[in-house]
Amino acid sequence: MKRRVLATSMAVGALGWIAGCGAAGSGDDGGVTVRQPDQPAGPSDGNPNPNTNDPNAPGTGIMGPDFNVSDDEDDGLTPMGCQQAEREFVPNIPTVYLLVDRSGTMFDSIGNNVSAWTALRGGVLDVMRELEGSVRFGFAAFSGANTGPQTCDLQVPAVPPKLNNYSDIAALYEPLGQPTNSKDTPTLLALEEVASQLRADTTTLGDKYILFVTDGEPDYCDDGNQLCPPDSVVGLLQRLSSGVDATGAPVTPIRTMVFGVSSPTATIRADVLQAFANAGSGLPVMAIAQNANQVPNPNDLYDQCNGVLGWREDFASTGKPLMRGQSVGDYVFDATLAGSAPVYRPDPTDQAALTEEIRVALAGVKSCTFDLGEDGVQVDLSRQDLGQLARVLINDQPVIYDAANGWSMMSETTVALTGAACEAWRNPLLATTISFDFPCDIFVPR
Repeated sequence: MKRRVLATSMAVGALGWIAGCGAAGSGDDGGVTVRQPDQPAGPSDGNPNPNTNDPNAPGTGIMGPDFNVSDDEDDGLTPMGCQQAEREFVPNIPTVYLLVDRSGTMFDSIGNNVSAWTALRGGVLDVMRELEGSVRFGFAAFSGANTGPQTCDLQVPAVPPKLNNYSDIAALYEPLGQPTNSKDTPTLLALEEVASQLRADTTTLGDKYILFVTDGEPDYCDDGNQLCPPDSVVGLLQRLSSGVDATGAPVTPIRTMVFGVSSPTATIRADVLQAFANAGSGLPVMAIAQNANQVPNPNDLYDQCNGVLGWREDFASTGKPLMRGQSVGDYVFDATLAGSAPVYRPDPTDQAALTEEIRVALAGVKSCTFDLGEDGVQVDLSRQDLGQLARVLINDQPVIYDAANGWSMMSETTVALTGAACEAWRNPLLATTISFDFPCDIFVPR
């Protein structure tokens, strides 16, 4: 049984890797370069050791962060026998692959000759221009057409991810219009294609994300049952976020952020979008019912999808027994146990609000935890004067020592920003540098 024919067009553009300055997540900064005082900083090659299983792992930044162990007389700090050094962190720069639904309904007018497609495009490109120096952006738009029994012509014009990719993406995205003879929404196939490209992109240090944008229910390129394709998508997103392939072998985790935009003739259900967002974030997923007004039944998916060839193919890859109560995805049936990952539902008629929603979503890939122990430094957590002696600065402005809305130590080697401090660091328009100024005498003797 053949279910797909991939017709993927790649825009010209090499995969680029540029190490700027930023911060990685808990336990997962890039390498650390130590330089002596009165010497210029050299390039940081480091020894990255990313832990991509941490959902807060990726870090971004244009400059910094710096870590200064200080013995300067004018800084008011008292050292105890350690040598001054400045440590520059090589960032684990995140990769965000934007995957946009290009089905026909995205091009329906929402008023004033504007469509969800054009409104979204303007917001996406504005934010990419702002963040292209600190996030590796890729872009793909997908559509599909049924060309025979269980055969889908998947069209995915794409630009591979790299830093400073705005121009290449705009060159493909701006003139891209409504496809001809392509009305289906083969979401699963498109996600699989983008995930395969992200995993083939092996030189990246940071975590990998898909920013998935759609206005309609997924299908198997056949506009069939509305319950079965979402189950296939949930199963795939759970596998991607958990960092295993179809055989159970460990692979690079890929997390998915979900945008649902409204168009006049297609509106994807809120519970389906929430299921996708939770699955893409590695959180428990509430079971999906046949319609939004029904209570999910553990047998619904098997009973309705067992005869659907696309679903049976996806189910076969799970290794689960083919019997009632089984499904491609894994679910909970108690809403109190389900996750609550963000689902972004921008109003495409409000361009400014749509742009801000995209900006907020992408700010979330910026880590608020920092590992300072790459070269063996440990902070003495028993010191009562830690908050008075050590300093953390964002854009040269001091951050308060406070576990709720400032900085604190998660462990002897890990600094965390919380509350207002984390929000300030994640502000994509303002926060570009972070530095740590710690005196020698707060370190654990070694």
